[in-house]
Amino acid sequence: MKNYFLLILIGITLTGLFLTSCDPSDPVQNDKVIEVSSDITTATVWSGDKIYVIRKFDFSVDAELTIEAGAIIKFPTEAKFMTVSGNGKINANGSATSPIIFTSYKDDNSGGDTNNDGTTTTAATGDWGNIDLNGTSGSVFNYCKFLYGGNGTSPSSTLEMGGESMATIQNSTFAFNGGGKNGNYYIGALNADNADATSIIRNNTFYNNNLPITINAEIDMDNSNQFSYGENKNTNNAIYVSRNIEKNTSWTEDEVAFVITSENMSVGIGKTLTLGDNVVLKFVEGSALTLLSGESAMPNYDGTGVYYTSLKDDELLGDSNGDGSLSSPASADWTGIFLDSWKSTGYATWPNIKYNDPNASSKK
Repeated sequence: MKNYFLLILIGITLTGLFLTSCDPSDPVQNDKVIEVSSDITTATVWSGDKIYVIRKFDFSVDAELTIEAGAIIKFPTEAKFMTVSGNGKINANGSATSPIIFTSYKDDNSGGDTNNDGTTTTAATGDWGNIDLNGTSGSVFNYCKFLYGGNGTSPSSTLEMGGESMATIQNSTFAFNGGGKNGNYYIGALNADNADATSIIRNNTFYNNNLPITINAEIDMDNSNQFSYGENKNTNNAIYVSRNIEKNTSWTEDEVAFVITSENMSVGIGKTLTLGDNVVLKFVEGSALTLLSGESAMPNYDGTGVYYTSLKDDELLGDSNGDGSLSSPASADWTGIFLDSWKSTGYATWPNIKYNDPNASSKK
């Protein structure tokens, strides 16, 4: 009998413990948040139902990292960089309904209040640094969001395609990021000015960035990217372009201008830069474009709505230099378009060229 009552007592005690542990009012550990404190050195998958908080300064991806649709990656300011190196690459394939988000640790709109500080902090431009593809090839960012990046002592990118990286970036959003000008060098929130020419940049949306994108001149740019979201645009709302062209290349974007930042960009002998109708090329101070094969190097150079003008010209595709009405275009803002043909032709005098140096030939 004594053993019988003892068993009843144990049963009551265990039942009480079970009921207590299932009390919905008790705090429950958030198993959705995973803190990442080690580099990726073997093939790894990040789940789409998790929030990953980077805890390692200069976090490195040295193997294939697959990120599933819906995953959220947050960066605190003390662990603000992700670098792909060696055989590493990132396969980030989200979807229209479940994008992959790279954002600030303070961003409560993405995955909730991960840093558990209520409304004490809010996300802002430059909260974290960037993802640097660092000369690697094969990374894919499809249906991703890049938010609040661009931290650095000088203007910084949020997605850096340095070292001739080759990647595919499509159906993605870049918003509330930094970028800007450092001396004569321009840095976009998406910085592809040193990317491989075969990189694909399509169907992306850029808004509320300081400077949305910089590209290698040999990258084809179609008319699929958007540079506004409702009334929200970018401060320096243009595609900033550098380097020379040694392959047949096509630019058809006509929502914003292409800004030539090289002192003298050239299109190589036998190569072409094909412009779409309504494409506008703007030039920074003192810059020029040389067509080594003459007019034939630029099919549709005189197409409907095609213009070549000063960076300060806000009448053509808006305020590309982000200074409002502080500057106005004037004659000799830039040098001109030199029709080389072995230096026998001189500068173009097309009627769709504006504000170049009327005495440009004296500078050659």
